[in-house]
Amino acid sequence: MLNDGWEHSDVMTSDGEVLQVEVEEYLAWFNRGNLLDDLGLYQEAVAAYQQSLKVNPDYEDAWNSLGAVFCDQLEMYEEALKCFDQALRIDYLDNFAWYNRGNVLEHLGRYEDAIASYNLALKINSEDEMAWYSRGWALYEMGEFESAIASFNQALKIKPQDDSSWYNKACCYAVLGNVKKAVESLRKAIKLSPNQYLQLAKTEADFDEIRNDVDFWMLVSR
Repeated sequence: MLNDGWEHSDVMTSDGEVLQVEVEEYLAWFNRGNLLDDLGLYQEAVAAYQQSLKVNPDYEDAWNSLGAVFCDQLEMYEEALKCFDQALRIDYLDNFAWYNRGNVLEHLGRYEDAIASYNLALKINSEDEMAWYSRGWALYEMGEFESAIASFNQALKIKPQDDSSWYNKACCYAVLGNVKKAVESLRKAIKLSPNQYLQLAKTEADFDEIRNDVDFWMLVSR
């Protein structure tokens, strides 16, 4: 386990030569990247993470953080995918990298591949609420509404107050024509975040088929 102190780590090369890796240097670049990311200076953060990786190409956290900036801030999804793949080459059991890889693939419209990555994240950590939620969203995008509901239910077992999962369940039930379940789920979402979901439900296309239902109309006509 590395710390932020000033130290060196001996590394044995393939020909037996011992090199000294300046731990403080790659950590300094990594921490600089985190700070720049927090400040919204994303291109500069990328450069800092890349410098960290130039010093230590096997620093998994830097690959994950670089991928997160590419995906979440710069929308450079192919570059982000390369970063998470590199992180997984270092640690195949990194459920965080598997989750983020799934998120990137979802942005790329590769929903089946995204679900495969979420499945691996959940195999490593079955309590990853965001992986269950994102898996549900990918299934929703594929039109697999029953399976999507099952994933949202798993997310809600871990985080019962997750308004997004309740709302998305309502959308799935509405598309399936289950008015009672749709209204029940939507009611819970609105109770948790009334300002957001009460207005959103009024224009949500998924509710078009049940919009004239009395219970739905009474719920959203506040």
